[in-house]
Amino acid sequence: MELTIALAQMNIFQGHLEKNYLKALEFLREARKSHAQVVLFPELWSSGYDLKNQSQYAQQNQELIAELGRQAAESGLYIGGSYITFREGRYHNTFILIAPSGQIISQYHKIHLFAPLNEDRYFSPGQELITSHISGLTCGLAICYDLRFPELFRTYLDHDADSFFLVAQWPASRLDHWETLLRARAIENQALVAACNAVGISGKVTNGGGSLILSPWGEILARGSIHDEDFIQATITLESIHEIRSNFPVLRDRHTHLTT
Repeated sequence: MELTIALAQMNIFQGHLEKNYLKALEFLREARKSHAQVVLFPELWSSGYDLKNQSQYAQQNQELIAELGRQAAESGLYIGGSYITFREGRYHNTFILIAPSGQIISQYHKIHLFAPLNEDRYFSPGQELITSHISGLTCGLAICYDLRFPELFRTYLDHDADSFFLVAQWPASRLDHWETLLRARAIENQALVAACNAVGISGKVTNGGGSLILSPWGEILARGSIHDEDFIQATITLESIHEIRSNFPVLRDRHTHLTT
């Protein structure tokens, strides 16, 4: 079974939800034309890191996410990205995945909050891992700074994950870490990795682009520009992941009793 995944690497205009949404619509049209089945947008793509106004964005994002549900139903796409959300008296940085039915099928609250951008002051950390099932894949969800914590991805293996979807605003100054860590997460877990980054200046952050889709062998299947907005995609098969894990069965040699 084949699955075509697209990454919408965009320049986020901080605080301009309408402008960001119009750009997202352009990417969604491109995804439809290219026959993609999944499209991922960057972290907090609708608002950027204007956290002082999180209450305003949390309300506006409710309407935006409902509209994306209509877009998903119309286009037959899975649409993923992260947003400022409010739930049970707490704000979160939330990765939301919408199915072609138009319904939200997964909500992952970012676990590892990035203090230099004051996330720990404005958001509450997530408390659970979330997987989504897409065309036979079991996808573990993650957001930006989560990438630096390999135990999160290792634990996803215990939830039968064979792929990871990650969205980010990763800075240009640490872009070498971005690729190194993404390839490590793919190789060590023998998992497909689709990681959508932002590009350009958003508020005080200069994002580095370089979005990547990686095979479970760590091969780069698609790479985004480090300078400009970009739309990249790759087609993978569930069989190819199983083949790599079967031919080189590293995961069977884990000694989990020593690490729990």
